[in-house]
This record gives sequence, C-alpha cells and structure tokens, in this order.
Amino acid sequence: MTSLLKRWPLELVRRFRWFRHDPNVAWPTAPAGVFLNPSEADFASYDEARLVLTWTRAAISDPSAWQNSVRAKLRELLGIPPASESTNSLSGVDATTACGLRRQTIYLPRAAHRHVPVTIVWDPTRADGKLPIMLCLQGHTSGAHISWGETRLPIDEKRIEYGDYARQAVRHGHIAVCIEQIAFGECRERALTHRWDHPCIDACNRALLLGRTVLGDRVADVFAVLDWLRSGQPDLPPMDVENIRAMGNSAGAETALFATALDPRIKGVIASGCVGAWRKTSGTRKTCPDTVIPGVLAWIEYNDVLALCAPRHLLVVSGLADHIYPFYLAAKCTEDARPVYAAMGVPDRLRAVSGPSGHRFYPEVAWPAFLSLLKDKTS
Repeated sequence: MTSLLKRWPLELVRRFRWFRHDPNVAWPTAPAGVFLNPSEADFASYDEARLVLTWTRAAISDPSAWQNSVRAKLRELLGIPPASESTNSLSGVDATTACGLRRQTIYLPRAAHRHVPVTIVWDPTRADGKLPIMLCLQGHTSGAHISWGETRLPIDEKRIEYGDYARQAVRHGHIAVCIEQIAFGECRERALTHRWDHPCIDACNRALLLGRTVLGDRVADVFAVLDWLRSGQPDLPPMDVENIRAMGNSAGAETALFATALDPRIKGVIASGCVGAWRKTSGTRKTCPDTVIPGVLAWIEYNDVLALCAPRHLLVVSGLADHIYPFYLAAKCTEDARPVYAAMGVPDRLRAVSGPSGHRFYPEVAWPAFLSLLKDKTS
C-alpha cells in the first residue's frame, strides 16, 4: 500500500502526459550513460567546432585580406546567387502622402519569377539636398508596411509603437528604403495550400534543396536594391547613394547585418535583436530556420560577421531580457569583434547598447547611440 502511494504522483504525471499526447510518456528513461537526445551530440560537437577562418585562428594578419577570405566563404555557405543584370522596376504604385510623408512602391525583378517590393518613404518638405539612405527591414512581423506606420492586422498597432523604422529614419534625416523580405508581408507564401504556419519553414526547405539559404536570398534582394538605387533611377527624391545605411530588428536586422558584412556599399548598420554566438543562441533553443547557415561553424562564429563590417559604423542593440539574443551575449559577441576594428584603426566605430526589456527594437536607445557613433570620422 505504501509503495502504491509513493508511485501514485508519478502515475498522475504519466496519465496527464498521455492525455496531452506527450510523446515522452511512450518511451522509458534512457539507462545511465546512454545518450539518445540529438542535442547532446550536437552540443558536444560545438566544443570541437573548427572555426578555421575566425580572426584568432586564421593566421591572416592583414584584416582586409582576412575579410576578403571570410566574405568569399560566407557567400558560398549562404548560397547567394549571382546578381541579376536587370535593375529596372517592372511596375510600381504611385506615390501617396500620409502623415506628411510621401511614399512610392516599386516591384524590382531580382531573379526569374521573383520580385522585391521596395517602398521609398521621404519628407517632401525637406529641401536640404541629397539625404543619406536608410534601408529598413522588418523581421517576423506582418510586413514592411509597419515601417511607415500602416496597420493591416490588429497586432500591427502595437508593433508600430517601436517598429516604424521608416518614420524614425525620416525624422533623423534619412530617406527610407523599405524592403519586403522573403516569407513576410507581401512576400509571404499564399500560392501553396499545404504549408507550415511558420512563414519561413517552407521557403528555407526549398532553398536548401537548391543549394541556397533564405538568408542568402534575402541578402541578394538587398544587393539588387543597392544596384537599382545606384543606377540613377528617375522620379525618385534626391538621395545620397554613396551614404547608405541599414537597420532592422531580429530577422530584419540579421539581413541588414549580413548585407553590410558582405557589401561595403552599406556604410553603417543598426543590428537589433540578432547578435550572439550561434552556439549560445539559435543553436541552443527553438528558433527560426532562417538563422541556420549549413556548415558555418567549420569556418567562423557570429563575431566574425560583425568584424566584416569594419571599418564601418556598427551599433548592436539587444534587450536585457531578450529570450533569444540577451544583451550579455550580444555584448560578448561585440567585444569579440573589436580586435578587427582595432586592427583597422577604428575601435570606437563598434558599440553595443541595451534596452530594458525583451525582444524588440528600442528607438529611444538606438538612435542617439547610432547618431553619436556616426560622428566618428576617423580615417
């Protein structure tokens, strides 16, 4: 009787799990010393990651030569396709005015059967010459429209409070160029009937089958937009195409950061809610597959991606309570990238700042820090 009473709480747990369809109840606990969880082997392999091109192991003393080697390898791992020869927009939406700002959307052909929605947002009352460009990229939200403050879903009202990147950029003296990302907003999959609820999974799977990655495809979209902006398009507001910056949060910041790392045409970046060693962040918890680059840990860690941005301005932002990229990991990654900035003579062009709460953008923190960072004109 006593033995039955001792077992009864465990039996209740078992029955509750069975009722919840918990698969763990169907298999016994592994014997001591037997490792059956896939993560156990993977985490052990993290400790043995070769990282042969990371700055401290590559044995390449010239930082520019090191960057060239890492960029070539990263492009290969991302599966970035070659640039399209076309930089002409196929069609567009006439400019409109809302809240005093002008907005114009074009659909840029980037590859066969693929267009990139690009929306330019500017203040028509400004007459102070060509303004710098800010590329604005939304992450896992309902789309780029949040950047200019448009509500299309009920949840957008909350996201706009801190995610209206285009309006923020215009207030701080930029012309905003909003890029709709693959699997989000207008580019969310709608043609297939059978698809995952998570917007990125199907796109990631298809890209892998073709030897590409969704992150690489998103970066290629940014490259196409850069080509288009620099090709002297008419009917656009005056903008300084030699002074292009990028910003975003989460998956938007990731694309902005990788595009900056790989393309020197982007002169500065605000990378919010996306920075931390892969082995400590997306490699250890539930996350979107768009953060995964096949084979990357054989070559580099995330701090090396930050270092590819040198000598340009890089601001890292993360919330103290961010559940994916907590500030302490973002700050550690930033400091691990600083030796390359120092080797290029600009250690102060790299900075990490924290927000007080979770996984979101912090305009009240990010903009003062970024504008202060831009004042460093060290040659």
